[in-house]
Amino acid sequence: MKKYLLIALLLVVTLAATAGDNARVCVGIAWVPNAAAYERVVMSIEAAGGEAVILPQLRPAGFEYNGTTLSEKYVDEMGVLRQEFADIVKRDTYHGTDAETLLSDVQAVVFLGGGDISPTLFAVPQPWHGIADDSPADATRDVSEFMTMAYCLDHDIPVLGLCRGMQMLGVVSGAPLIQDLPTCFEAQGKPYHYLHRMQRDAEGKRYYTPHDVAVVDSASLLFSIAGADIIRNVPSWHHQVVGDVAGTPLRVTGVTATDGMDIIEAIERTDKTFALGVQFHPEEAVRQYLKGVAGAERFMPLDEAVAYFRALIGHAHEGRRFIPGRAYVQSDTTVYNKTAEECYGFFAVLGRAEQGSLEGATAELSLLLNLFERRNPDRVDATIQEVAKWATECGWFAHAARRWEKEPAPEYVAVAKNVLGGNRVLPPNIVEHDCREDLAYIETNGVRYSPYDKDKYVSGVTVCYQAPVHEHNGRRYGFRKPSHWVFYTFPAPKSDPFGYLCDGDCGHENVTAEEDIVR
Repeated sequence: MKKYLLIALLLVVTLAATAGDNARVCVGIAWVPNAAAYERVVMSIEAAGGEAVILPQLRPAGFEYNGTTLSEKYVDEMGVLRQEFADIVKRDTYHGTDAETLLSDVQAVVFLGGGDISPTLFAVPQPWHGIADDSPADATRDVSEFMTMAYCLDHDIPVLGLCRGMQMLGVVSGAPLIQDLPTCFEAQGKPYHYLHRMQRDAEGKRYYTPHDVAVVDSASLLFSIAGADIIRNVPSWHHQVVGDVAGTPLRVTGVTATDGMDIIEAIERTDKTFALGVQFHPEEAVRQYLKGVAGAERFMPLDEAVAYFRALIGHAHEGRRFIPGRAYVQSDTTVYNKTAEECYGFFAVLGRAEQGSLEGATAELSLLLNLFERRNPDRVDATIQEVAKWATECGWFAHAARRWEKEPAPEYVAVAKNVLGGNRVLPPNIVEHDCREDLAYIETNGVRYSPYDKDKYVSGVTVCYQAPVHEHNGRRYGFRKPSHWVFYTFPAPKSDPFGYLCDGDCGHENVTAEEDIVR
């Protein structure tokens, strides 16, 4: 065992060394009331070359607490968050809290395993499963994690959800949970052999159990981490699971065949840079190897377990989060004959017209400023009026001149002021964005797909090829001089893809014939 532990420790040193540039990445760990739960994730983050930061608890505005615990009126006799208060959390999420301040120092967040999530927080609430042996652990934690997850997703902060953390990713994204696997199988007249969690032993204890996970999407984050179609011997301990992702921005990327039913083992948000949930516990494998626990080798190898945290840190290090930029303010002299408030209104209407959502408008205006600075690199003292003039006349934004005539909505004016004030959600190199009607096809790992096949977009991998000028359904689309660029993200569920320019020698040819367009 000493020899095995020495090998494990040497491997961690190697992993930390290869992390190199990632060493200063701060990875937040979502707040839990049990401080002992942090240990294995702290070990995993540090083994991957990151710096672990314990996040503070988030509390909804107006809720009452006894110390760190919700007052009794908020929970029922089984510890479930009462429906009237769950509805408030789902409606307001993190708005009205100090989430931006509390998460300002981290570039990624890990959500831990633990007890059940209050079923009142589901998009379609369910009654509690009624199994006293498996009651929800803590409604106080449910509230804090729901808001933390919602903030991270809204601001495209990379997240990794472990077991319960995956379930919280699913719940915040609108997916239902199967509240108890044995009960679910029994209701369908099927046997259940406790593949996902050992039954209690004679002393009433449970233990992690290993099983395999099938990766069902080769273009997924999960496949890029595992590098294989089968992930062997994942540590597992759960009785709840995401039941379905229909109608949500989630996709299923891993399953385990269990007594005649595929149980969801991994989910990803298709509209985010890195939002991955796994139903298993790579952090437990890390802990057992590094602590020299007898029998650790029955679980996935240490380097495979650490890979999940290295991937999270890698995406965080690329700056994929809320990115402060230059602030644009009103000038002392009249420029473009518009006041600052008129300009904010123009940007508010433009952002809404281009993307149709607050999240999308935030990305659209971030891209607009990236483009302005790219095309006007010497204008370090440019004002909001000059940016508005450029946006109106540059030809990039459809019907831009008409946007001055529309009445802006207050919530979109707030977005415009936030982005123009320096708070962007896109890195400065993100200067590409096309309607999918203007794309000929996309290419992921050498395979062509339709630009409408949203599940085939992989950030930093997929190349988007612009189409030559063509007609479709009576309208003209495409470009006189088509180009290509690398996909970065969908900033909102219904938005078009955003990305960055290919390097000059990236090895891709432009599309020149309409016949090559893939619908």
